[in-house]
Amino acid sequence: MRAGLERVQHPGRMTRAVALSLALVACACRGDLDSADPGRRADAVRARSRGTRDLAVLLVASRDPAPEVRRAAAEALARVPDAAGAEALGGLLLDPDAAVAETAARGLAAMPSVPRARADLLAAYGAAGPAGRRAIAEALEATGVALREAVEREARAEWERNVTALAGDAAARPGAAEEVGASARAEAVQRLLPLVDPNRNRDAALVAGAARGLGEAGDWSARRHLEALLADGGAPLAEAAASALARLGDPAAADALAAAATGAPGRVARAAVDALAALPSAPEVAIALCTVAARTADPDVAARAARGVAAREGECPERPFVARLGRAGSEAAFAALAELPIAPAAAQAVAERAAPLLEPSRADPAVRVAAARLLGRVRVAATAPAVLRRAAAVAARLSAARGAPPPGAQPASLQTRVVDPEREAAELGALLAAAGRLRADGAEALLLPAANDPLPAVRAGVVEGLAALATPAAVAAVEGALADPDLGVRLVAADAVGREGTRGAAALVRALGGAPREPEWLAAIARALGDTGSPEVVAPLAALLDGPAAPDAAAALARLATPAAAAPLEALLDRAEAPARVEAIDALAQLGARDAGPAIAAQLTHDRPDVRAAAARALGKLRYEGASARLEALRSDYYGGVRRAAVEALAKLPAGAPKARP
Repeated sequence: MRAGLERVQHPGRMTRAVALSLALVACACRGDLDSADPGRRADAVRARSRGTRDLAVLLVASRDPAPEVRRAAAEALARVPDAAGAEALGGLLLDPDAAVAETAARGLAAMPSVPRARADLLAAYGAAGPAGRRAIAEALEATGVALREAVEREARAEWERNVTALAGDAAARPGAAEEVGASARAEAVQRLLPLVDPNRNRDAALVAGAARGLGEAGDWSARRHLEALLADGGAPLAEAAASALARLGDPAAADALAAAATGAPGRVARAAVDALAALPSAPEVAIALCTVAARTADPDVAARAARGVAAREGECPERPFVARLGRAGSEAAFAALAELPIAPAAAQAVAERAAPLLEPSRADPAVRVAAARLLGRVRVAATAPAVLRRAAAVAARLSAARGAPPPGAQPASLQTRVVDPEREAAELGALLAAAGRLRADGAEALLLPAANDPLPAVRAGVVEGLAALATPAAVAAVEGALADPDLGVRLVAADAVGREGTRGAAALVRALGGAPREPEWLAAIARALGDTGSPEVVAPLAALLDGPAAPDAAAALARLATPAAAAPLEALLDRAEAPARVEAIDALAQLGARDAGPAIAAQLTHDRPDVRAAAARALGKLRYEGASARLEALRSDYYGGVRRAAVEALAKLPAGAPKARP
């Protein structure tokens, strides 16, 4: 696509030939073209731009290392309305500086009678950067050329390039397979199916790439081939097959994924259950998730499966999980019950099975921690004394191990040798959190002093328990934990303060202004600010749009559901290197920001397909009719996901479903 379009050299890399040419022209024409100051060179270019007689000056200036000089050259070349001027501007369409590319596109738009201008605009569209593509689209529209022509030309070139790469160098073939599949063409599926059979294709990387490509293609006829790879392909290929089945989105894959989630090794099982949870809503998918949660012995897999059931509001009876408590597989049952909704009628049965497992003689440390957390979740008041007794015993063991037994403790009654202080701390933290959730008598008096415990796991449990108590003293301690030196404790505190609602907003804003500023911490603060629902946090969240927390900040602004949240998101889209562009588009759609329609429509020409697809979906949700022409053009996009999003968006516009093409 870039053939015949000369790339401008990066600033600072002016060749000797260009430098010599510039010097010669400067000597011949005088002026400041040889000045070391880019601003003076740009002024000299503008001063000497008098049409074809100064074409040599402009051609040299168009290759200047300084963007402002190249921009001045583009402005001047636009006043040379012939093939020579158009040719020079065509080369600037791919300039690395967005302003230069935009100026060149506007210049060519002003030359509708020059055939070369139209040809260069069409040729450059697929190779230009985001700003250049947008400017080229506007230039084509100004000259009466449908954007569809440029999109179709780009799609043809992309297909040819990927098909060629698929048959070429071994290192490039896996990526090419994914890109071929992403086109969602019938021919793509035909090319990839032979490559996904490991018995015929010994290149494991290519098999995995072909599998992912088939997932992107969206053709359900590939499901059985991917299921076979999931069952017999070995760990890396099985993971690729699971991911592909998730992207394929056929609910009929639920049984195969459930079998892998319960019978395959850890990595594959986790990939399979995640793929199962990603499938579209269907009764068989919810049943399969519940089955996995009940049958697996892996707590992580059980938790993921149960979380998937809960997210779908599917039915998954508690009885099989309760029956496993205290037996082999307890940890997986606890993990599932921690995610599933537990009916009040079942809470008593859960508590009766879990409470005895707090005792060391009945369960190992991991099960005791899980039992304490589950008791805090079901909140059966009768279990509070057992929780408090065990908490006191563990606290005494830790104190004794530190050489400071609690007042009144009998040394002979204490097991003073703590084998694993961190494990004991995890158990105590879970017990203290449960005590707060149960609102046990004396819980606040027990928890507040422990807020300064030297072990982070204990402090984290304290914060969780105090947040459940929600007394004035407890709230103050939780907000104070936002400054804890341990990241894990601060994360628990941020989540708790966010759930306080608007009253927690001020504390979170103060915490945002302090240190440290780890990416994970900033993301947690962004989520918590969104949870407050306070319009007052729009500005702090807007500040987080520039950095690693941008995706979470965009989602948080959407949750605020206030019109004021749209402005910073719209401003983000105008920035060339904006992070979280897709998330910002999604947030604007969630806010129902109809005034942002033009800003979102400008993203339909972006060089990233995920951005184009997100913009199409958002415009359909907003029913923004002004984007109909560009959405129509995207029906010819190379990427199947973009085409589908465009068609769906057009169907939602006031004008109705898109018309059939000739």
